[in-house]
Amino acid sequence: LLFALAFVVVILIKSFGSGSWHSKAANHEEHNLNKIPAASLTASKDNQVASDTTITKHEAVQDSNFVEFVFSNLDGESGKEGTVIVQLMPEWAPLGVGRIKELTAANFYDECRVFRVIHRFMAQLGINGDPKIQKLWKKEIKDDPVKTSNARGTVTFAMAGPNTRTTQIFFNKVDNKYLDGQGFAPFGKVVSGLEEVIDHINEEYVEKPNQGKIQNRGNEYLLKEFPRLSFIKTARFVSSADVK
Repeated sequence: LLFALAFVVVILIKSFGSGSWHSKAANHEEHNLNKIPAASLTASKDNQVASDTTITKHEAVQDSNFVEFVFSNLDGESGKEGTVIVQLMPEWAPLGVGRIKELTAANFYDECRVFRVIHRFMAQLGINGDPKIQKLWKKEIKDDPVKTSNARGTVTFAMAGPNTRTTQIFFNKVDNKYLDGQGFAPFGKVVSGLEEVIDHINEEYVEKPNQGKIQNRGNEYLLKEFPRLSFIKTARFVSSADVK
């Protein structure tokens, strides 16, 4: 009997400590930024598929510091599109800009759904719709020091703790200065399309999509459960001459 009790205690202890580190967002019903912890911007590691193959550098990294994102399903309306130009700022976050250039050159963000959109806070995306592609980019990059504020229109990596940036990014929809002291280093800023596009990313699902299920099932899961999510149709480098 004593042996059986000891066995049960061991099992309970192991179960209690087995959950992955991923803080849930605070109650957003009041949409009060001061009540939304930085931990809500974590990039979930739940159910990530391990892989021995990791992309560390893409051969076609471009010289341009401007990326054109074409968004679709704006306001949840099928076919409603708009263009956003993001200027990459190497002086702000050289490591972050390097990773974004690799991802853009690889067309990683094409068809990526904006799976977390919180009113008067941010819009988060960056889990590829194909789980096989997503697992190639599991290599984390080191943090950049925060050199500029998370002002409205800046773009920043989500993370699950220090030195855990991979592919997930978010657009600051308002000034989120309180994130600065928690290690969120912006790597770029929207120079075109902020009001016309970013402010019209569909907010109806808030943060209902499960990141673990996206990692494992990709867009198959999102299209079935959350068909009106806004998404990036394409992300491509453009020259400064093309920026209006």
